[in-house]
Amino acid sequence: MEIQKLNWAGIKLLSNGKTILIDAVEDFSYYKPVLGDAVEQVINFSDHVQADYILFTHLHLDHFDKGVIKKCLKNDGKLIVYSELEPLVRKHMDGVEMVVLGLDETFNENGIAFKPVFAMDGVGEIQSSWIVEDATTKIFHGGDTIWHNQFWKLGKENKDIDYAFLPVNGVVVNFEIIGLEYSPVPASLNLKEAFAAAHLLHAKKLVPIHYGLFTHEKSYIPQLFDDKDLKRVSDEVGQEYMVLKDGECY
Repeated sequence: MEIQKLNWAGIKLLSNGKTILIDAVEDFSYYKPVLGDAVEQVINFSDHVQADYILFTHLHLDHFDKGVIKKCLKNDGKLIVYSELEPLVRKHMDGVEMVVLGLDETFNENGIAFKPVFAMDGVGEIQSSWIVEDATTKIFHGGDTIWHNQFWKLGKENKDIDYAFLPVNGVVVNFEIIGLEYSPVPASLNLKEAFAAAHLLHAKKLVPIHYGLFTHEKSYIPQLFDDKDLKRVSDEVGQEYMVLKDGECY
């Protein structure tokens, strides 16, 4: 399996001649009032990517990009959807073949297995994490999940995870502009929580996602860290990690 880090929480997987997109987003403009401008160049990938499968963890528009789905999904491609999100997704997407899966239900095709597993969204909306596996590699994608009590169970039930893609920016959000009361509690995993979650998942390596691209002094305030912090927390928790820059392949 070949892995490419895309913008923010997005990744692209190449497996058995098939292309898979997870949380692949190119257009963040709708969220500009709360996220601010991207502090780095956003990668444009939709002109040259044709996907056989597209997955997303939830419907926040920094994880679910209708434009990417319409542009990148092949005519015979499949949108793989967690069942709790199906009614909402069908309102947005017409004429797209969907594979709808309940929690912990597996879909196998072309030597690749897809499974949605438990996640908890920072503002109480519907979210799943995803496990994708082929004969050589198993990845876990955690969207922007917060800390929850199922990481122990997920680690026991899903052996041999190679890479856990987990959010690390521990962001505090103030979304009163869209009707949410302010809370000082982070709405995604922070750095130490992400390392601990990867450790409980028994992942060979944590791959940090969902950090660095956005900050807003009033509404989107991430916890900042540097390479020394990554090394320090890795040593404290006893969890290895790998950093992929946006656009970088592994």
